[in-house]
Amino acid sequence: MSNISKLVMYVVLGAGLLLPGCASISEEECQAGNWADLGYRDGVNGKARDRLADYVQTCGEYGAELAAGVDRSAYLSSYEEGLTHYCTYDKGYERGHNGNSYNTVCEGAMAVDFRAGYDEGYVEYELRQKYQRYETDIGDAEEQLKDVKDRLSDPDITADEEKRLLKKKKRLRRELEDLRWEFSSFKRKYDLDF
Repeated sequence: MSNISKLVMYVVLGAGLLLPGCASISEEECQAGNWADLGYRDGVNGKARDRLADYVQTCGEYGAELAAGVDRSAYLSSYEEGLTHYCTYDKGYERGHNGNSYNTVCEGAMAVDFRAGYDEGYVEYELRQKYQRYETDIGDAEEQLKDVKDRLSDPDITADEEKRLLKKKKRLRRELEDLRWEFSSFKRKYDLDF
């Protein structure tokens, strides 16, 4: 087999492997017709309801008979059952704590617990982000101050440059002092020590 033939074969095989990854459901899953299991799994994972439309479209691309075989009723009833395991305070908290956007799949009474968890988790996420920003800002200011001190120790520094750097050093010290004070107040206010 020539190198060109091998290359063509690998390209064709590679493309064939990539195509199912783009589809929302495999041809085998369409044929198996396990719509209740698929609905339950999507519900437990907090996937959107309109995912069923993607499945119908993809199964239709595999064959019209496969799209016609989609059991919407089985999918949706199992999906709703799966949502009862997703739309909980703990899942909402986890989503918020990780900084993910709010997932709107939970409705009615289920949304209340999920939302409460999400809000509490997201508050903690924002506090962690602010804490890390303080650490970064303080580290940056310390680094700039060190750089200024190093440049001031240069024996060949001009008088104008020295004057400018001394002003910058004074400003950076004030900024650093303010940042440390703000950070300390922030940690005390929220009783934090990440």
